[in-house]
Amino acid sequence: MRYIDSNSRHADDALGSWLEQVLDEDVAGLRWQAGFFGGEILDYFRPAMGRVRAAGGPLRVLIGSNNGVTRSKDVAQVLQLAGPPRAEQRVGVVSFTGGFYHPKSIHITRTDGSSAAYVGSANLTKNGITSVNIEAGIVLDTRHGDDVDCLADVASAVDWWFADYRDGMTVVEGQPDIEALIAAGVLDRPLPPPVPPTEAKMKSRHGSRLKPLVKIPNPPPPPAGSAAAPTVEWTKKLSASDAQRKKTGNQRGSITLVKAGYDIDAQRYFRRDFFEGEPWVKDKTSTGEPIETATVPFITTVLGNPLGTIPLMVSYAPNREANQDNYTSLLHLEGISDVFRDQDLTDRWLQLTRDETGRFALNITDVDPRI
Repeated sequence: MRYIDSNSRHADDALGSWLEQVLDEDVAGLRWQAGFFGGEILDYFRPAMGRVRAAGGPLRVLIGSNNGVTRSKDVAQVLQLAGPPRAEQRVGVVSFTGGFYHPKSIHITRTDGSSAAYVGSANLTKNGITSVNIEAGIVLDTRHGDDVDCLADVASAVDWWFADYRDGMTVVEGQPDIEALIAAGVLDRPLPPPVPPTEAKMKSRHGSRLKPLVKIPNPPPPPAGSAAAPTVEWTKKLSASDAQRKKTGNQRGSITLVKAGYDIDAQRYFRRDFFEGEPWVKDKTSTGEPIETATVPFITTVLGNPLGTIPLMVSYAPNREANQDNYTSLLHLEGISDVFRDQDLTDRWLQLTRDETGRFALNITDVDPRI
C-alpha cells in the first residue's frame, strides 16, 4: 500500500504515473468509476482496453454525469474503445438530482491472478490524472502484499451497479442510449458561464497556477494506409485589444473571432462550424438582443507552458455584426485572465484547433504556428 499526494509536486504522486506503471501487457480485466470524466484521458487506457477486449476479459466502467455536464462524445469514445457489447463488458452513466455521484476508483486484474487498485480524490479528467489539481489517494497491489479481500471489494463495488437495476444508472451500449441520455438532460448540459472576475481578483497575485506533473500519452498513429481526419485550425495575431492592453477605455475581457485571412464567413463560421457541436445556450443580452454561449474545454498552452484543460466561454450575438463591429463571436478570457494580466501578449499568435475526436486546444506562441 502506498499513499500518493500531488501536493508534493512530484511526478510519482500523480495518478497518471501509477496508470503508466500498471496498465501494461499483463492487464486481463479493468474496472473504474469516476464522478467526473473527460475523453482526453482515454489514451492512458486505450492499449489495456484493447487487450481486455481481445481476451474477452471483464470491463466495467461507471461514468458520472453530475449536473449533466459529461459530454456525449466522450461516452461514445469509451464505447468505441470497449468494442461491441458482450457478456463481460458493461458501461454505465450515473446521474442524480440533489447530489453528486462522486467515487473515484480504478481496479485492474492481471493474467497471473494478481490485482491492483487506486482509491482517492482524482477524477478521470486531464486535470485529475496529470495533477493540475492537488489530489491524494491510496494505491494497493497484491504483488506487494496488500490484502486480497480489500482489493476484491474495490472491484465488487463497481460490479454491484450492473448486477441489477440501480436508480440513477443507465447501461449504455450504443448511440441510441446516448441520444436518450442527451434528451433526458443527463449528458451535454452546458457548463455554467464563468463568473466575471472582480477588480480585486484581477489585481490579486494570491495563489500559484499549478502545472501538470505528467503528460497524457500520445495517441497511436493511424494504421498504415488509413487517412486520419484533419485537424481544424484557426490562427490570429493578437492585437493590443485582444491582449487586454488597450491604452484607453475598458478592456473587453475577450478576443474577437474574425476572418483573420481565412476563406470563411466569419460572422457565422464559429457558431455554425468550428464550435457547432458544443452545447449552446440561448439567452438575451442586457439590451434584449439574442445571444448564445457555450463553455468549451481547451487544452491550453501559453508560450510553451502547458496549463491543462481550461473551460472558456465562447459567445455568439448576431447583432454585433449590425453594430458594424465586423464580428459576431467572442472568446472570453475568464479562466486565463491572469495569464493576460501577468504578461503582455500583444503581437503573439493565438491558435485554436479541433482534432478528429472533437477535442479543442488553445495555443499562444511567439511565432505563427503555421510556419
